[in-house]
Amino acid sequence: MVKDMNLFRWLGVNAFRTSHYPYAEEFMDLAAEYGIAVIDESPAVGLQGQNFVNETLQHHLEVMHELIQRDKNRANVIMWSLANEPASNDPRSKDYFESVAKWTRILDSTRPITFVTDQHPGDDYAAQYMDTIGVNYYSGWYTYPGYPDAIPYTLSTWLEEWNKSFGKPFFMSEYGAGAVSGMHMDPPTLYTEDYQSAVLTNTWTVFDKYRQSFLMGELLWNFQDFESYEKSDRVNGNKKGVMTRQRQPKAAARLLRQRYLSLAQGYDTHTCPNGLLDYSQKIVYVN
Repeated sequence: MVKDMNLFRWLGVNAFRTSHYPYAEEFMDLAAEYGIAVIDESPAVGLQGQNFVNETLQHHLEVMHELIQRDKNRANVIMWSLANEPASNDPRSKDYFESVAKWTRILDSTRPITFVTDQHPGDDYAAQYMDTIGVNYYSGWYTYPGYPDAIPYTLSTWLEEWNKSFGKPFFMSEYGAGAVSGMHMDPPTLYTEDYQSAVLTNTWTVFDKYRQSFLMGELLWNFQDFESYEKSDRVNGNKKGVMTRQRQPKAAARLLRQRYLSLAQGYDTHTCPNGLLDYSQKIVYVN
């Protein structure tokens, strides 16, 4: 955990989301010690239509109570995330998340609430109840795979639709591409380090376009490779990390470090409360 924190510092990271469950208290303690802000997320992952029933709702409310009771006095916790990628395009999710949102505000009225969605903004019934919205979108990977040059158009269109639909501050809660460490190809092809780098650089041009308006920040998916169940679009686990599972940097890690440290040069901590960064405009994240 200490090594990960020092790698966060090396990358220039100033916040992370606990995807997709509450992290160990020891890790939360280290985040506070290292001055890293946290979006604290409940373990409500991938809720589907059959989950939007009273039994699940009651358990969800209990979980939010336990999470907030544990972490409410941690000054570096800046938001509560209610869920990750639920079927919020299901009409049954409307009343469900309205209840969870109301309960969370009763438990803590001092922090914004959010959730992370991968639905189209025109079909999302739950986003209206959030203060901020986390949006997952993998342009160049799950959408138009193999075409990183399409990212500036597809991603810009997606972000503008979200802004037009809700008019709320939101952040890119997941984006990126997989890469097998040491694999290279020119021109870049899927799963090469070169392709991962191309996806990131094309994505960042879009972020920089909206960073001073409605886009709160960017959460790369993800910090390091991790194990997953076998399937046809996995190569010995999930390879979207900018680090390997052994915490060795891919080419994308050095690009990320260059970007984050460059952005950090524009911070003025003297104008922010308690010397923290200005979360409204320039925050940069990692999962």
